[in-house]
Amino acid sequence: MTKNFYEELGIKQNATKHEIQSAYRSLVKKHHPDAGGEKERFLAIQIAWETLKDTIKKEKYDRKFFSSSTSFNSFNENWEEKFNSKKHNSSIKDKEVGTWIKEIYTPINRLISQIIKPLNNEIKELSADPYDDQLMKNFCIYINLSQKKIEKADKIYHKKLVPKSISSLGLDLYHCFSQVKDALSELDRYTQGYVDDYLFDGKEMIKEAKRIQSKMAVEKKNKNF
Repeated sequence: MTKNFYEELGIKQNATKHEIQSAYRSLVKKHHPDAGGEKERFLAIQIAWETLKDTIKKEKYDRKFFSSSTSFNSFNENWEEKFNSKKHNSSIKDKEVGTWIKEIYTPINRLISQIIKPLNNEIKELSADPYDDQLMKNFCIYINLSQKKIEKADKIYHKKLVPKSISSLGLDLYHCFSQVKDALSELDRYTQGYVDDYLFDGKEMIKEAKRIQSKMAVEKKNKNF
């Protein structure tokens, strides 16, 4: 049976994009593992958000959910494969972890850094005159290139299952590039209408991504990955 993503986020079926986003942010703060929340609940919130925030995914989900003609969507199934401990062997070899770090974590983390590090300077240059066509064009180029990088990160992430022994690191990595992805969407909206709220939200999401990135670096170092 298809899970009710609207119920998961505590919203009505006719909720607006703003209401969906507000509900997601509120729940993430409350249920994030760093705040004492359960990983399974946090994961369920992420799955619901990934579907309902995207117009195309949402339309497909609505058709499936309200018709009750199909089972749990493939995106959710992929997530369950990654984090359901029954899908993994009880003993994870060091080689598996090393391979995941090398082929998944490292390239994604590098892409995230390539997006985050230039942002302050990009905003600083644009702030000189946000209505200058060339400055805005340069900022839009940065956003476009960054969106391509985060799309690449998303594809890389789904190439391999996260080893059970480092599932928390895998979850943090997903949350980190998701924050960057959402931040870029907010910054893109800012360029279309100069609404400062979008710029502010985008910057706050990047701050959260940087915090998660630092947390991952500490965990990786402590476990000698």
